[in-house]
Amino acid sequence: MLRNLMRILIVFAALVVIHSLSARAEDISQPNVGSMPYTIDFSGYGGGSVDKWLETRNYKFERDAKNRGLLGLSITDRVLTLEAKGRMRGFILNDSVNLEKVHTIRINWGVKKYPQDVSYHNKVNNEALMLYIFFGKEKVPSGHVLIPNSPYFIGVFLCQDEQLNFPYKGRYFHTGGRFVCLGKPEPGQMTVSEFDLDRSFKSYFSKKETPGVTGIGFGVDTSKAGGGGTGAAFIKSIEFLEKPTARQPQ
Repeated sequence: MLRNLMRILIVFAALVVIHSLSARAEDISQPNVGSMPYTIDFSGYGGGSVDKWLETRNYKFERDAKNRGLLGLSITDRVLTLEAKGRMRGFILNDSVNLEKVHTIRINWGVKKYPQDVSYHNKVNNEALMLYIFFGKEKVPSGHVLIPNSPYFIGVFLCQDEQLNFPYKGRYFHTGGRFVCLGKPEPGQMTVSEFDLDRSFKSYFSKKETPGVTGIGFGVDTSKAGGGGTGAAFIKSIEFLEKPTARQPQ
């Protein structure tokens, strides 16, 4: 009787230990989405369909981004390349991001081919790659009855002819959207851009506080570009930082 009781207690103790270790492993494996720094990269890609791999990571394809005849996608050496094969406008959006108190964004990226004859100054608002950062959940007017309202956003891109660090307005979303060129690298050159999201949001939208980041998006727009609308860009990583760094472009 006593031996049976001891065996039961030993088995019970072993189960408790196993359960405890399993719970700790689960805690470790679950990412803390709200923690900083927070990095988005493409290091987990192991081959196969890039579309399906991105979809498993909560990216959604909108408009011409669904068409592989217009938008080529590839991941090589942990770098995502987006190629506009003709005039197009498409978006790859992820609204599962949930980050509070973001101060700075750091982007490792570049442009392989700039679209021809584009300029925000001349109202040809096209680019090889626009990285959208969405803030909060409040929906602000788009300015057009057929275009859905959106949370506040800042779109950042690389350019050839635009003014650096200037908050351009697009055709729509004058209340809640700005577009900013962060650099002018040579085609094929990998560059690191750092941008003060906190200060810029407060300045652009006359706000005292900056909401948390609630989404990101990749946009490719060559719909009005010359040269048949071709262009290409690449991106290796996006880092969201809670505190300012020593290197700031503004």
